[in-house]
Amino acid sequence: ALVSTQSTGIPGFAAKDFDVRQFSKKDLSVLLESASGLLFRHCLPYFIETRKLHSQVEKLEAENKEQSAVESSSSTLKLTEELADAQRKIISLQEQVIQLKDEIRSAENSAVTKTVQRDLKCYSAVLSQNCAVSLAPRKIQHAVRKATSSPMVEDRSCNLMIFGLPEESGQEKVEDSVRGVMDSLNEKPVISKCSRVGAAADGKVRPVVVSLNSRETLITLLRKARELKTTTAYSKVFLEPDRTLEQRVERKRTLKTLSELRRSNPEGRYVIRGGAIQCV
Repeated sequence: ALVSTQSTGIPGFAAKDFDVRQFSKKDLSVLLESASGLLFRHCLPYFIETRKLHSQVEKLEAENKEQSAVESSSSTLKLTEELADAQRKIISLQEQVIQLKDEIRSAENSAVTKTVQRDLKCYSAVLSQNCAVSLAPRKIQHAVRKATSSPMVEDRSCNLMIFGLPEESGQEKVEDSVRGVMDSLNEKPVISKCSRVGAAADGKVRPVVVSLNSRETLITLLRKARELKTTTAYSKVFLEPDRTLEQRVERKRTLKTLSELRRSNPEGRYVIRGGAIQCV
């Protein structure tokens, strides 16, 4: 049996006994029991200290959670107050927007009322003028003459008048000048005849009457007549339909009325359509 206890701390065992490596079951049992007691005596203080530290850690964690909850609640309260303040500002801005909309609507209604009143006044003036022109004695006489005139009266519906075209001697020169005007408009109409109107006089430029093959060609040329203003050679040349004396007098009167309306109401837009003045 092993009886030495030098330097092992285990009763009945010495350090050199472990080199022999011969143990009975009883020895092993005593050895394990002694080792367990030794480990328990040495580890128990550390175990107790570890439990204390664990308890402190849990306490600190609980305190941190409580503090975080308080801080979170404070932050939430602050954010709620800021949100409420922002909502109050939004409501105030909405009220201001509604007030501005009401003011704008009121101003628009006032402006529309003034515009309608002005346009009605202008329309009344235009209507009075057009009615006066339509019922003028000369126009009535012209209508009567036109209704009772002979079928042999010259048809002017396809004639074009060219004003401001410089005069050159000879019929061929007139035709060449007319062709030049048509070329500047990029048109090549079929021309039955063309000639100067009136007696020649020094310092006077007579108009040229041009007979075309169709009414559609005449309308096309009249629509493009404003393009002549952008040319160098024909900037002072202008085109008009071939009117009778009564029609020329009536148009002169209409143009005078148009000028007076535009001068009295610069903001209005007046045009001549179908021989009558219209406000657009």
